[in-house]
Amino acid sequence: MVMANPERAAALGVRLLARAERGRDRPGMSTSLRILGLAARELQDPALAAIRLRRSIAVARDHPRLAAESRMSLALVLNDLGRPRAALREIDQALLVLEGLPLARARMQHGILLRRLGRDTEALEAYGAALASFRRHDDRLWQARALTNRGVLQAYRGMLTQAKVDLERAEELYRGQSLTVAVAQVQHNLGFVAAQGGDIVTALTWYDRADEQFRQSGRRPAEALIDRAELLLAARLLPEAHQAARDAVELAGSTRLGSLLPQARLLLAQAALAAGDTAEARQSARLARRAFERQQRERWVVHARYLESVAMARPSPRLLRTLATALDAAGWPEQALDARLRAAATGDADALAELAAVSVARGPVRLRIRAWHAQALYRLHRGDRAGARRALLAGLRLLDQYRAALGATELRVLSSAEGGELARLGVRLALVERSGRQVLGWAERWRAATLRLPAGRGQDDPALARELAELRRVSAELAGYSSDAIRRARPLQRQRVLEDSIRRRTWRTRTTGGVVETPGSVDEIVGGLGGRALVELVEQDGQLLGVVAVDGRILLRPLVAATAVAAELAALRFAMRRLVLRYGSAASLAAAEAAARHGVRQLDEWLLGPLSRLVGDRDLVVVPTGALQALPWSALPSCRGRSVAVAPSATAWARSAAGGGVTDDRTVLVAAARPEHALGEVRALAALAPAARVLAGPDATVRATLAAIDGARLVHLAAHGEFRADNPLFSHLDLADGPLTVHDLTGLHRAPDLVVLSACDTGLSAVHPGDELMGLTAALLGAGTRTLVASIGPVDDDATRALMLELHDRLRQGADPAAALAAAQVAAPVEHWATAHSFSCFGAGAA
Repeated sequence: MVMANPERAAALGVRLLARAERGRDRPGMSTSLRILGLAARELQDPALAAIRLRRSIAVARDHPRLAAESRMSLALVLNDLGRPRAALREIDQALLVLEGLPLARARMQHGILLRRLGRDTEALEAYGAALASFRRHDDRLWQARALTNRGVLQAYRGMLTQAKVDLERAEELYRGQSLTVAVAQVQHNLGFVAAQGGDIVTALTWYDRADEQFRQSGRRPAEALIDRAELLLAARLLPEAHQAARDAVELAGSTRLGSLLPQARLLLAQAALAAGDTAEARQSARLARRAFERQQRERWVVHARYLESVAMARPSPRLLRTLATALDAAGWPEQALDARLRAAATGDADALAELAAVSVARGPVRLRIRAWHAQALYRLHRGDRAGARRALLAGLRLLDQYRAALGATELRVLSSAEGGELARLGVRLALVERSGRQVLGWAERWRAATLRLPAGRGQDDPALARELAELRRVSAELAGYSSDAIRRARPLQRQRVLEDSIRRRTWRTRTTGGVVETPGSVDEIVGGLGGRALVELVEQDGQLLGVVAVDGRILLRPLVAATAVAAELAALRFAMRRLVLRYGSAASLAAAEAAARHGVRQLDEWLLGPLSRLVGDRDLVVVPTGALQALPWSALPSCRGRSVAVAPSATAWARSAAGGGVTDDRTVLVAAARPEHALGEVRALAALAPAARVLAGPDATVRATLAAIDGARLVHLAAHGEFRADNPLFSHLDLADGPLTVHDLTGLHRAPDLVVLSACDTGLSAVHPGDELMGLTAALLGAGTRTLVASIGPVDDDATRALMLELHDRLRQGADPAAALAAAQVAAPVEHWATAHSFSCFGAGAA
């Protein structure tokens, strides 16, 4: 009952204790107090549990067996409180007294304490001996407990198959006894096994399943928070990992779980270090180390000491090498490799030599990716450049497989950071040889790789569909309370809850299988250009480089410091925003106009000026990097009137340009009720295209729109748009019944060929390492849309309507989308300059 319903067990224990006290029944008092102690432990109050169990031992002084059983329970509680040595003393006393089945139970508890102290081999022996006894006695509850503990230990030791077998049998035994919380704990541990193997999707699925039961019971263990935080950290969901680690520290501290508190602090140090907060990382690691030292948990001391060291300013290579050896001996292979790579990054010859022993064949995928980086550094140290390149390519191929298995766009995008060092080293090798061809090849090997992966599945999840529909309803409710802060509070909270749930649900998306496309070869990219010129921008060590492919040649040119460009671009976007929204006085708007004109001239001089003789007057394919994804390229003087296609990667552009598009010849025009120009804009377009399917006003619902645009040749959507910098996958267009989000677009069976988004900010994307993009643009291009016209800022309604009519007129005359947009921008009145050039042509740019 203590496991199934600790509250009820405690209430019963109180009544039994009162009865025993009235009858001066010391055995009854001891047993009742043990029940109360175990119930308190289950309810996460180890301090109260210890008080009750000590009293149970005291009243059983004339009953050695009862006292020994209570000592056995007290040992676990003392372990929870972070006093493993005191716990061992109690269990040792119990082992001297007990026999038969109680002795087997004590041995199993002894194994738990041995594991906590890092004595894994002894712990496995204790579990095995106890399990044999439980089977002989057909004690199914304690069989399940022993199997659970042994399974977790095997997972820590990398014996994942054996761990899974033990845990699945434990789950079966607990189910047979209707112990739902225990089942949830085993399911969580199955997630831990998957996490140890690097299977993030399976781990999240198990964790979420267990958490649902924990929430219903009101008893979420601190271990569950710690394990989830560790998994989120591995998935590079850094804000979520940081918060989960903080929650774990708070829970372990408030419940006085002294054994788990330093582990939670250690994880918080890791999360803080990943986020760049070295001060918090150092403090958390120091507190964890001191606690582990007091508890004599040497294996964990080594890990904490390492984190404390790397959070300092530049630990010496010698210290890092020493720590790496200690981490290996203590069973922390990932941290040991990290220490060696940090030491090697300083150029230390001894550290580079040690990388020869790093194995690329063992461990989870993330560890093997980093091992290939280590091998590349070692081979380069030995002067073997060809071998270094082979190692880098092997690591990046492994990263492709890892990303593809994730399924969810967000996880794929974030995981690209795992290949950063590999790709940068590849570009560095190419730069040493001054080879533009090789720089282009290495840049493409890593850039926007998520677009090359097979699609994930999850769009048929009915629970996800329900939550997206509910999100639209709540968003519509919020729109009705736009000026009432009090009435907005509750739907805002509901919106946050729904968005969080939708995100978590999509993380469990699995891949549909299919082939992981390789990056385009340089010959494939160059061969697809025809008379165009490719300008691909690469940032290396803070410097922007321009790779130009033209007439079969590939040339490399240094450009400008990336920081200078970022500052100038931010000023330009600010000025253009003011011009569109008409903020300020006439004088301030004139100043904004001057600032914007200066900004485009300066950026043009820095980015395209050094390349002008190479590209001539050819049509351009531009592959930006970093913040330049949000540059209004058509506004640059060199691009005036020129066809410019902006692509996430040269590979994506080449394959889109070579694609035949869809066979469906439908045109779909969609207009939301707001902004005011939308309906008039679409009606004007419909008058010129009488065969077009029109959805306007109340008919322009999300469901109707998705059904209509699926597989269409040309889609035009006029609506309010919003880019969500805080959560790019909830970037959206406002339709009749609420937002059409990136998540909704994953339900398309065939993406439309050409999409025009007549709305604000729809071309913006969040940019992650590897120039991985998240937003409406990336979602449509990733789904298969060949060309997209969208804005990278706010736009004026009247100016947009005029631009769109001109754009479609050019399209009807047979111009390619990029050329049509360029011509429409040139034709725009000067007062519409900022709005006209806020639009860019993304993707192939061709019909």
